[in-house]
Amino acid sequence: MAKQRKNYIFATIILIFALIFGLVIGSITWIIKNTPDITNYKGPNEATLIYSADGQLLTKLYRENRVYVPLERIPVDLQNAIVAIEDTKFYAHHGIDFWGIPRALITNIKEGRIAQGFSTITMQLAENALFHRQQRTFYRKIQEIYLALQFERLYTKPEILEMYLNEIFLGHSAYGVETAAQQYFGKHVWELDLSECALVAGLPKAPNYYSPFNNIDAAKTRRNVVLNRMLELGYITREEYESARKQDIIIKPSEPKKENTAPYFIRYVRDRLIDRFGAQMVYGGGLKVYTTLDLEMQKTAESTIKKAIENKYLPTVERDNTPDKLQPQLALITIEPQTGAIRAMVGGRGNDQFNRATQAVRQPGSAFKPFVYTTAIKQGWSPGSVINDMPMLAHKEQGEPLSIWPSNFEDKYRGYVSLRTALRYSINVAAVKLIKQVGVNNTIKTAEEMGISTFQPADNKESHLSLALGGLNKGVTPMEMASAYGVFANRGIWVEPYVITRVMDRRNNVIYEAHPDKKIVLSEDVAYLMTNMLESVISGGTGWRARLGRPVAGKTGTTNNYTDAWFVGFTPDLVTSVWIGEDNLHPMEYDQKDENGNYLFTENGRPKIISSAEAAQLWGNYMRQVVKNREVKYFNVPDNIVKAEIDPVTGLLPNKYTPRVVKEIFRKHNVPTEVENLHEPIVTEKIDKESGLLATPNCPRENVVEYSYFASSGIRVGPATIEFGGIKKEKDEDENEEEQIQEVIEGTYIVDKGEPVQKINPETGVPITNNGQVIYERIPTRKCDLHGNGQQNFFDNLWDMFKFNN
Repeated sequence: MAKQRKNYIFATIILIFALIFGLVIGSITWIIKNTPDITNYKGPNEATLIYSADGQLLTKLYRENRVYVPLERIPVDLQNAIVAIEDTKFYAHHGIDFWGIPRALITNIKEGRIAQGFSTITMQLAENALFHRQQRTFYRKIQEIYLALQFERLYTKPEILEMYLNEIFLGHSAYGVETAAQQYFGKHVWELDLSECALVAGLPKAPNYYSPFNNIDAAKTRRNVVLNRMLELGYITREEYESARKQDIIIKPSEPKKENTAPYFIRYVRDRLIDRFGAQMVYGGGLKVYTTLDLEMQKTAESTIKKAIENKYLPTVERDNTPDKLQPQLALITIEPQTGAIRAMVGGRGNDQFNRATQAVRQPGSAFKPFVYTTAIKQGWSPGSVINDMPMLAHKEQGEPLSIWPSNFEDKYRGYVSLRTALRYSINVAAVKLIKQVGVNNTIKTAEEMGISTFQPADNKESHLSLALGGLNKGVTPMEMASAYGVFANRGIWVEPYVITRVMDRRNNVIYEAHPDKKIVLSEDVAYLMTNMLESVISGGTGWRARLGRPVAGKTGTTNNYTDAWFVGFTPDLVTSVWIGEDNLHPMEYDQKDENGNYLFTENGRPKIISSAEAAQLWGNYMRQVVKNREVKYFNVPDNIVKAEIDPVTGLLPNKYTPRVVKEIFRKHNVPTEVENLHEPIVTEKIDKESGLLATPNCPRENVVEYSYFASSGIRVGPATIEFGGIKKEKDEDENEEEQIQEVIEGTYIVDKGEPVQKINPETGVPITNNGQVIYERIPTRKCDLHGNGQQNFFDNLWDMFKFNN
């Protein structure tokens, strides 16, 4: 009985194993049966169609765009470089590197991530044959392994390598090594040297990341990794390795072919498609892609830029070793802030591969200031809060000459100003003093929440006050700046920018639909207060060239050396970012002359200098056409926003002597309740300029000026214009040339009528304080004794001092 039971169990086990074996074999057979036939493999060839938002065909993407070259035309160095870095045992295995599988598994387990794969060149070619890179399943992997074995059975190693080298995606618009050679170096693949071959071979791992257009340092590092691997495998000598490793990467892209409307937008869409579906699917999968592009808006952007260049409002010079020879370059991007849809995109003034709207990471200058002010408003400040716009000493190492930092435009300083005034006129000192109070890290947090992603660890220092003026270690992109300003227009809500609405396969099945991320990053009242302040920038400040005759807000930005010029502005339903600059960070000062000695590019008879004025003008010219036939919309005012009259000098409620009263907006809980006690009745006194004392009949008439003072406190009030500064030290004949270089401080303190005059250091303009409190100039207590009858003046002064002090 026991023996029968054992036999029964044994038979059952055999049957189960047979069934499992049969199921496995059957499943594999079924999978193989449904695997494409590659007997005459030439790759998929159905075009992908890309449409605008209203359904107009923009372009077609198809596989035949690549230039196919036979293996004998591809340098041996490039063939060896690809084998060395992608599949060392390519010539030894039969499609599958069985030893590579456990090695990859062990490495990935040790790293705790997918650090190494085991796909061979043949498997990667098989993956292209399946053109379903988005479906990473066990089912697909079996098909891939089977196809790899079939490729090895049907084709020779050179044929497989040739197909791979002609199909592989190598960044931007490069599909195949010939296209890559033309794109990056402006030459045929058979003309590439060892260093260039190694760079191209390093691209397949992450084509857009290692692209020399996007990241020259990463491209060089990856190239050196390839060269090192070639040296280890004996493909090159030590001398060849050292020579190639020291060689600079010189980008010389070929002259691009002319494309129709929106070439930068189309390439950006294409790259997003490739990231999601893979190059094979995009260039042969027969996709129908519907985008966010407003074709009329795009044409308006392109025609506005073309007109500015033709009229020489934007100069044209040629530079070497840049993605496009024509400089200065520019970018323009328009986003619908409520949806995140990108409606127009210009990535440059030509048709090169570098999309400056999305890839140019540049210094924003004063266009960054709104993030500082937003942080202040979040912390409880109001547009009417005041800050002292007077010079501050720069941090200097021991032995360095005394200087002030930052400086204002034209070295003019205004004393106490409101946040609205400071932002309206883009006052540098006020912005730096504000970030010092609200915090650098808090400002970075605000900007990151609003969509800026390019901050570096070195930015996160509380001493990094230049951040207030746009001094980032890396910079920002026009697209992220537009998206961030869109938070103001969208009542505090950030929406992820996107360009693809939906994608349909060749059978018209929807395989992708956009669902952009959204998040509340500002309260509605903070967003509105900032919007209202930014409206002031355009209605009466630095952005006046962007006026549209309807509600609009925005901010200008220019870097100190004129390498970058910005204007970012928005209406309630559109936000547009405009950037102008040279690709190689060359200052935008154009003093070129014609054969007659006349300036080619002039402004008021002087050489042309590009600043935020040109960016704002370009923005205005474009947006005025865009909104011409659109309904006028207004920025929504939250329920808790109220208006109140205040004294702009103190930010408090006015008293009966306040000379100037302004209306300001506040959150209900933030309206000032205290009445200012600074202003009083005003008296006038005659002052001798030479002595600074009360004038007497003996003082020369040309020396006598009349100043105003508060009657009770004796504080001097404006109007006044006070110059300060000068060369710090006279030239000494005994000092050498280097020691004679001195810091020059110059500036003008401008005091409006009725405002108190701060006492300042006459050399630096820095206010004199007592325990941190500003000291004001006061009425002199003595009479001038420089101009005769000194004995009588002495007794008069004693009497005047007694009267004043009592």
